[in-house]
Amino acid sequence: MPMNDALPEPPRGSMPPCPGCALTDQVRAVPAVHMAERRNVTVRSTDRDGHTRTRTQEEVSALGRALAPAPPATSTTFKALVILSVPALAGAVGTFTAGMQERNRAADSGPDLSPPAWVTKQPEFPDDLPGFPKAPPPSPHAHTAAPLADLNGTPTVLLVSYLFIGAVIALLTGATVLFLARRRRLAGRPRAERLWNQAWYCARCATAHFPPAAGQGTAALTLPDFRRTVWTAGGYGDLADRYRP
Repeated sequence: MPMNDALPEPPRGSMPPCPGCALTDQVRAVPAVHMAERRNVTVRSTDRDGHTRTRTQEEVSALGRALAPAPPATSTTFKALVILSVPALAGAVGTFTAGMQERNRAADSGPDLSPPAWVTKQPEFPDDLPGFPKAPPPSPHAHTAAPLADLNGTPTVLLVSYLFIGAVIALLTGATVLFLARRRRLAGRPRAERLWNQAWYCARCATAHFPPAAGQGTAALTLPDFRRTVWTAGGYGDLADRYRP
């Protein structure tokens, strides 16, 4: 009987053997391997008061990241912009509050700019208070108004707060633009996951492969090639080289 090097096509619905080793004992579905490589880790931290806080965070192994159907939900640049906006916002609030207080103190210590009494006093008629001499109105030169320019000056700390506010707006605008652009690019993730759900991973060879029904060929793929194939199906294959596990 002649030898046939080609792997026979498995029955429909069965596990296809690994193209590299022709075995199935270490072959598992890619979604199952990806989920097994995600685990919740308990992290304990102690604050300055000595109180211990416990939080749970998810960690993904290098294999889990290599078999992911899409890049992380948020990019490093997006996280950096959001993190930088927090101290910028705190600086804006602090400097704006200090600037307004300084401006109010300058207004309270300034000269009285209210109109003189002879302007606001009600006019007297000749029959008012008969027999009493009328006091002459005060001279308009007795009231000296301070120049308005003294109160129109803006404290330097208030100008700094405007710079902080501008920085916060710029950072949050940049983060929003990145988030929306990334969301549009990942709109094809359902298509990528349909292909991803059909893939198999061989732990013996550290390769992935697709069944004949997937239409992607049956050759063993390295993890970078597998990720590029799946992500290209979703329309974001150019990100495969940028997000390496």
